[in-house]
Amino acid sequence: MRIQPLVGLLALVSCQVLPAQETRGSIQGRVTDTSGAVIPGTAVHATNKATNVTVSTRSNAEGNYSIPYLVSGLYILKAEVGGFKTFIRDNIEIRIDDRLNIPIQLEIGELTEALTVTAETPLLESTNASMGQVIDQRRIAELPIAHGNPYLLMQLSAGVVYTQNAGLDRPFEPTHIVGYSMDGVKANKSEITMDGVQNSTVKRGTTDIIAGYTPPADIVQEFKIQTMPFDASVGHTQGGVTSITLKSGGNQPHGTAYWSLLDPSLNANLFFANKAGQPRGEFDYNRWGASLTGPVYIPKVYNGKDRTFFTYGYEGIHESRPMGSAYGTGTLTVPTAAQREGDFSALLQLGSQYQIYDPATRKQAPNGRTVVDPLPGNIIPASRISPIAKNILNYWSLPNDPGTADGLNNLIRVNDPEVITYYNHISRVDHTFNDKHRMFARVNTYRRFSYSSDWFRSAATGTDSEWKQHAASLDHVYQINPTTLLNLRAGYFRLQIQQTPLNEKGFDLASLGFPPIYTNAIDKSYSAFPYITISGYTATPNTWFRDPMANASLEAHVTAIRGNHTLRFGGDGRQYRTNHYVWNRASTGRFNFDNTWTRGPFDNSPSAPIGQAAAALMLGLPSSGYVERNASFAEQSTVWSLYVQDDWRITPSLTINAGLRYEIEGPLTERWDRSIRGYDFDTPSPLNEVVRANYARNPIAELPLEQFRLRGGVTFAGVNGQPRTLFTRDKNNIMPRIGFAYQMDPRTVLRGGYGVYFGQLGLQRGDVKQEGFSYATNLVPSLDSGLTFVATLANPYPTGIEEPRGAADGLMTFAGRAITFFDENPEASRQQRWQLSIQRELPQRVLLDLGYVGNHASSIQTTRDLRGLPLQYLSTSPYRDTAHINWLSQQVPNPFAGLLPGTGLNGANTSRSYLLSSGDYPHFTGISTTQYDGYSWYHALQVRTERRFASGWTVTANYLWSKNMEAISRLNGPYSPLEYVVSDQDRPHRVVVSAIWELPFGKGKSYLSDMPAVADKFFGGWQVQGIYTAQSGQAIGFGNALFIGDIHDITLPKSERKPERWFNTDAGFERASNRQLGNNYRLMPSRFNDVRTDGINSFDLSALKNTRIGERFNVQFRGEFLNAFNHTLFATPNTTPTSSAFGQVTAQRGYPRRIQLGLKFLF
Repeated sequence: MRIQPLVGLLALVSCQVLPAQETRGSIQGRVTDTSGAVIPGTAVHATNKATNVTVSTRSNAEGNYSIPYLVSGLYILKAEVGGFKTFIRDNIEIRIDDRLNIPIQLEIGELTEALTVTAETPLLESTNASMGQVIDQRRIAELPIAHGNPYLLMQLSAGVVYTQNAGLDRPFEPTHIVGYSMDGVKANKSEITMDGVQNSTVKRGTTDIIAGYTPPADIVQEFKIQTMPFDASVGHTQGGVTSITLKSGGNQPHGTAYWSLLDPSLNANLFFANKAGQPRGEFDYNRWGASLTGPVYIPKVYNGKDRTFFTYGYEGIHESRPMGSAYGTGTLTVPTAAQREGDFSALLQLGSQYQIYDPATRKQAPNGRTVVDPLPGNIIPASRISPIAKNILNYWSLPNDPGTADGLNNLIRVNDPEVITYYNHISRVDHTFNDKHRMFARVNTYRRFSYSSDWFRSAATGTDSEWKQHAASLDHVYQINPTTLLNLRAGYFRLQIQQTPLNEKGFDLASLGFPPIYTNAIDKSYSAFPYITISGYTATPNTWFRDPMANASLEAHVTAIRGNHTLRFGGDGRQYRTNHYVWNRASTGRFNFDNTWTRGPFDNSPSAPIGQAAAALMLGLPSSGYVERNASFAEQSTVWSLYVQDDWRITPSLTINAGLRYEIEGPLTERWDRSIRGYDFDTPSPLNEVVRANYARNPIAELPLEQFRLRGGVTFAGVNGQPRTLFTRDKNNIMPRIGFAYQMDPRTVLRGGYGVYFGQLGLQRGDVKQEGFSYATNLVPSLDSGLTFVATLANPYPTGIEEPRGAADGLMTFAGRAITFFDENPEASRQQRWQLSIQRELPQRVLLDLGYVGNHASSIQTTRDLRGLPLQYLSTSPYRDTAHINWLSQQVPNPFAGLLPGTGLNGANTSRSYLLSSGDYPHFTGISTTQYDGYSWYHALQVRTERRFASGWTVTANYLWSKNMEAISRLNGPYSPLEYVVSDQDRPHRVVVSAIWELPFGKGKSYLSDMPAVADKFFGGWQVQGIYTAQSGQAIGFGNALFIGDIHDITLPKSERKPERWFNTDAGFERASNRQLGNNYRLMPSRFNDVRTDGINSFDLSALKNTRIGERFNVQFRGEFLNAFNHTLFATPNTTPTSSAFGQVTAQRGYPRRIQLGLKFLF
């Protein structure tokens, strides 16, 4: 790892900081006498009651003091100065990231006299404007959460909505367990830290920020979700941050050992398995673990009491769970036994729209069209059935359920198991050298193994996965003087994800009947069952890979008290690296089957709802395919940041938080320059002259020769003078932040703030582009629209398999294919966020927080194809414009004929629409890049209430009412404006309530406190707790559907909504396949605000029994009822009007009721 730039940063900023994700708290205030006069030079000490570690400071000339970097726990605050009594305040609770304002008032007297003050820890946040929620240790340990996964309690925070897969809730499913949108920021775009150090990475192939590690719940002290922080120290996020702090040990040893199980006999069945008459699957689940904290003690060698403490946690999980719960999958579609013999006659009985056409009868028609005859009776003669197709389908399961009338969803495998084993270890050591130096170090690791997706019980399906993670961090705090502190941190994280076929590689392609010219070209060491897609049917799983990724960070920060100002300034450096090694079924060969050759009567006629693709397979006629040769890559990017923050206590009632942050992200690089860098827009393509000459002989009227030209091609990193970096550095990420907190009276605080945040670039924006270094030999079945075939299943690659040529082809790289490239001058998305809220302390120490929140994002990355049909060539007819569709799809002479072998552009003809869409880039079938014109708006009302634990109970309740709108895509191609539409993250309403109640019976309680000890073992020590969650569903749309009616009629009343009819399919949708729209100017929005998927409505309840054994030991039995009332969370309904399942829901998201039983030993 190259560490020189990181060291260089430290040398540059000397004592700088990234307390951005600081998890420790602070105590601050002003020291005065009884008359209100300030007392400088007062010694102030904060002593942790668990460790007896004391941190000290002195008040400055203005009487102000501050003690930062305090780990969570209970403290004693002491103040001493000559001529005054010693001030003592006990039981001050510091929670994660707390900034407690504790004024100290001294009385005249002797130091030997003690002035003991009894007061409760302040609830109001009177010194900062940031919005967030602390999840305390008791909630983490006792609320009913699946798998003891602390991240699932992020849902308790105000301002978050869950948008990911509710079925993926285990601690080693790092994308979905943190898949919360925070105050308008998209899910998985917010930072995650543990003990103040980065605990996140970017999932390769996506821009999702995922959890790097999930600690066992028993060693988590607490964590905080900041949905809108206005502190300039917060960075590497589009606006939110989740910070976890671990237990740091103490002088008294404490520990736990636990075991829990999910008994399948107690769980509910999946909705659709139950509906199909299938019993519950035979699943099993066991989770076990232990934790231990205390002083480091080595007999006769070292006693770490008051100085050195350790924390250790271990957890294991073994589970077999239903795939239908985890992924909403398992409702599949496969060809029937009759269809495998070529008999599709049952479909024809449903209507003429299921007619299959015979590709052998195809002939030329006027205007460049081709015409084909119906297949008699929808039955393929036995002599024409491909033996390879029959061999392929021998690896497919037969239906086990009738499904819909046309056979959709006819294989129910929702109870198929995914089997996983998981091991997790973590340890932390805290050490205090002296009153100026203290540090901690942490290491953690986990491994998971799984197999899944063996739908067909054959070599065609099934996947093995392995995840291996290692991480370490180091933190050191040095007190330079009583009012200045330096904090240094370092972190390292590595994760490797590997996915391989469940069945061993080395599948014999010849056994399917493929010819030697194809099978001999495939490396036997990784050959596998080929990747088969059949439109409308279930495909084989595809990708296998190995992805090692690593992050390193180095940070420094300073806190200084100057007058009424608490100053913080600092910076950090981060390095992201990812390697990628991919092999998949497409490396053996991909074969796509659709309706290209089996629809009719014309080549552009509408498709049948199902059946035509399977018929093409039986005839051995793929529509496309390829064999991949994939390059590996080793990519890297770096990020640097600087900031300054001033928390200015103007008056005892008013604090201003003002700061400025700057982030700069280094461009992405690939170690061996195996990547496209950009596009040369200025140089004519090498094909320009010959292709224009060909076009001049047969031009189309709408595209004059002077407008037909071929410009440029891709450029490569480090080639022909191009930089190695894949884009230029974005230097504009300046982020001002300002907030205020005004204490209107002792029980009321008014707070507000505004801040700017930027999104990520570099490796966090996307992977390198490897066109040329990775290469696919295309399967091109026909060069004359199906009049003749040059490649079939019998001989799919008659000219052999081509090898990648890297950058050797220059501007000709990928000519005749689709390309993507980086914008060489990218912009990070910009988030402007603001809030105004009021906090009020109510009786019973209940905190009420009522606020308005806003968020406006700009410069959001959008994807644009530089080719596209100009708007004037889109039909504006409200109905299917067949004449216009025929005109656009008319075959015309192809100026590329014979120039681009192995591509779809090599034939004699092409379509009119292709030429009209070409712009300056007809030599590429697609040319996709990015631009930065997207935007979004978010407005919300938030209500947060919290009662901390006291008198045997605690409760939190949050309500969110919001609207999230965005413009990030186009309805009508690259020349149309962005569509302003309700966001896919929009969930207008969300309610979350959590509560813990110790039943008031037994020893030390209000009732039956004097019952005999034996009776108390049975009737005392009970408590109940639960979480209730309600959330609106996601807005959905219907694609480019033809709709003639009132859109308000689409939504059904909730009382009429059911899986068989989720919305009103008779509201005005055109269902006939031959009347669907095409090549039209689309008006149908991509989402409807009033038509939504099922919303969350779930109760998680539990009861636990504590049985004390002596004074130090406790045995806890717990029963947890997750989704206690078995509310099915239905998946997205079918929104394709031509489908026989239109409007139906055929899968569920998340689990039915689960009952989790556990036993825990605590001391």
